[in-house]
Formats: sequence, C-alpha cells, structure tokens
Amino acid sequence: MRPRFPKALLVGLDAFVAVTAIGGGIALTTGLEDERFPTSWLDGTPFTSYLVPGVILAVVVGGSAALATVAVWRNPRTGGALSVLAGAALVGQIIGEILLLTQPGQPTATELVYLTIGVLMAALGLLFWHEGRPSAAVEPPTASA
Repeated sequence: MRPRFPKALLVGLDAFVAVTAIGGGIALTTGLEDERFPTSWLDGTPFTSYLVPGVILAVVVGGSAALATVAVWRNPRTGGALSVLAGAALVGQIIGEILLLTQPGQPTATELVYLTIGVLMAALGLLFWHEGRPSAAVEPPTASA
C-alpha cells in the first residue's frame, strides 16, 4: 500500500496550480493585472492582448490541474495520468512564457518555481499512473489443460 504523503503532495501541487492558474488567468483576461503586466510586453509575440494567454492559463493549465486534483483523490491511477498532462501543460506554458516574455536565459524566480512544480506534478503523476499496471516481467497466468 502506498503511503499517504505522495498522494497528499500530488493533490496539493495540483490544487495549488489549479487555484493560482485559474485566478491568474481571470486576472489577465479581465485587466486586473494591467499595471503589473503592460501590453507592451507582448510586442514581438503573437498576442496583442492578454486575453488568449489568460484563457490558456485559466482553462488549459488551471482546468487540467483542477481535474487532476479531483481525479487523484477518486482514482489515483487515472489522476496520475491527468497530473502528467497537467504538469506538461504547466511546463509548456512556462517555457512559452520564458521564450516570449523574458530576457533569453533569464527566467524569473516565479517561473522557475512553477517549472519545478510542473515537473514534480508530472513525475508524481507517473508514479501513480503506473501503479497497479501489470509488470512486463510478470507473465500472465495460463490456463491448465
């Protein structure tokens, strides 16, 4: 039986990302962060406003993390798979943000924290996803004649 700590850690990471990504996405799409994130930062990117990035943050990153949070509690194996996807979505979003919005090679501390969280979500998710799967080294029982 798996100890409770890894499950609680995965649920906590998923929930933290869900809340902060949904909240951040809403703040971006509604203009609550206009002073903190001026639209001039989007110059040279495919975006003219924070609407699309905010929706991606809230729906793709936050939504996938929210689904993973619930799923890990209900069915750790399914939740693990969803946590892998949510972690990958977060890592992809952060890498895109670093490439588009920061000086090359100079990610912010916040970006590095979220990048680490995304990797942890995916790694823990893999552990739960693969738990309970039959091992390739174990032969299935055969019927006796």
